Amino acid sequence: MNPLLPVLQTYWKQEDPTQNIVVFGVLGALVLFAVVSSLLGRGKPGSRRSSLTGGLPSFSRGAFRRAAAEAGLSDGDAHFLEEFARASRASNPEFVFKNPGRLDSFFKDALRHIDKTAEAEASAEERRSNLLRIRESLEVRRTLGPQVSSTRQLRPRTTLSFIASDETNYPSVVTAVEAGGLAVEPPPDALGRPVHFRRGTKLTVYFYGTGHQGYNFRTRVRGYEELRGKLVLVLKHSDSITPLPSRKHQRRDLRESCTFRRVRVEVRKERGKTLKDVFVENMPFPGTAVDISAGGISVQTANPLDAQEYLKIDFDVGDGNFSAFGIVVRTNRLRGGGVMHVRWVKISRKALNSVLSYVYGYTD
Repeated sequence: MNPLLPVLQTYWKQEDPTQNIVVFGVLGALVLFAVVSSLLGRGKPGSRRSSLTGGLPSFSRGAFRRAAAEAGLSDGDAHFLEEFARASRASNPEFVFKNPGRLDSFFKDALRHIDKTAEAEASAEERRSNLLRIRESLEVRRTLGPQVSSTRQLRPRTTLSFIASDETNYPSVVTAVEAGGLAVEPPPDALGRPVHFRRGTKLTVYFYGTGHQGYNFRTRVRGYEELRGKLVLVLKHSDSITPLPSRKHQRRDLRESCTFRRVRVEVRKERGKTLKDVFVENMPFPGTAVDISAGGISVQTANPLDAQEYLKIDFDVGDGNFSAFGIVVRTNRLRGGGVMHVRWVKISRKALNSVLSYVYGYTD
């Protein structure tokens, strides 16, 4: 039976055609609204519905695993994140990993989920640590961009420098990437003439890819050729590209007061073992933390320590005071003081979690 029939029977009046027109008009508008809403709902990305979730977007384990793999995550990391993806019903995981704003929302929700479901604080800190480690690895991959694994991926006008057996550094630039080798500009000598390398000469080549990531590879000279009317040096292709060390931690400005104490480390021998005794001096020095990361902290102070000196520092990133030990990597001297660049040597898991939460803006 048509569900509209009782309504029509109730409001239909043969002796009042005006009211009948109004009734049909209202019913027609309701039907039209329902049809348009249904069509719009089908057209939205990620609007796939599930009868098991009461109309909420469904979660696809396979889609999530594929998106995590494309983002560069290991199977173990993808498995760890899957719990949080299910809890948030991430129906469009590819969008989550490719959109920085959505990615941060996902990790914020994951941290809240840990807070709600934690049975003990120690296990909660361990899970937060693993979660924030994964976030850090995703940021490093995003910053560095696609990794270069072969010279066939290089593009014309890529700047190079190569070192021969005499340790001389020769600048050059890629002119073409051919099937038979990498064509580069012959570097000039002191008189501006092209340097001539014998066929088979070994070279170590350095270049930078996207995200200021440096690489090097070893190759041999294949010879010289004419390419579009110009002399080019042809190098043998290499599929063994080595990334150079780069910054592994995202930093964030801080500008918060802190204090630090000099630490003295004494090494002694006892029964054939090397032992270290740590002594923290009593006098604190004031400073200002200017930036911070999971790798260390930079402190501006009127009493900077020298490079390779140890210190204990008390700092706050917005959710309590923490202490950690570090070593001064270098000090930039300024008028009236300097800036110490400190690498952590001992920091608690809780403190490191707080630092990373601050760096990525997850601190409430």
